[in-house]
Amino acid sequence: MSPEDRALSPFSVRLPRFAVIGAVGVVILAGAFYLVDRTDTETPPAPARQAASVPPADTTDLDATPDEAASDRAFHLVGQARRLADRGKFAEANAKLAEADKVVPGLSETAEARRKIAELATPEGQFAIQYDRARTAVGNDDYAEAEQALAEADRLKPQAPEIAELRQTLQAAQQKEAKRSSQVTELLTTMRESIARKDIAGADRAFNEAARIDILDPALDQARTELAQAHDAARDKN
Repeated sequence: MSPEDRALSPFSVRLPRFAVIGAVGVVILAGAFYLVDRTDTETPPAPARQAASVPPADTTDLDATPDEAASDRAFHLVGQARRLADRGKFAEANAKLAEADKVVPGLSETAEARRKIAELATPEGQFAIQYDRARTAVGNDDYAEAEQALAEADRLKPQAPEIAELRQTLQAAQQKEAKRSSQVTELLTTMRESIARKDIAGADRAFNEAARIDILDPALDQARTELAQAHDAARDKN
């Protein structure tokens, strides 16, 4: 067949078309298999299940912390109970704790205070209270208070060695106080004699020395007023 005949043959035209169609079909089938394969291997995750609506929980808590005002009131009552117990007033102290229980039931601080107060209510606990009271009074130079507390402690625990020791400390402090008071009195006498002689500088020296010995001596108040008046009189004269 001549080239011209091949060019005009219908098979020469159809064969390429069939070839193209076949090639396209192969591509389509390959694409289909590819899509199927990706569908099997890359299945998208199922959408997340929407959370079921949960009704709001009951916010009422039977064990909830009491409000701040009630707590403050309860703590204040517990503090009052402790102070009353320190003074030996145990019935009044327990009454305060009962009030605290009404304000805030079951408070741990109330239970702890009740336990300590029960210990203090024993004879040994009361003795400890009075002894501490006496020792504090001695440290504060409150000798009348110290004597009263020691007498109470001696009644609870007669002839206790710690009472005898504290009483010696008290007596030594009283003697020291008496000596200071005597020195202050002598110096203030010297101050007044100096004022009488119009020796204001000497009066100042005597007063300052007395103040150095015991600045809290109540006799200094009157002496200070007298010295100020002497200074005013000296300025008016000049």
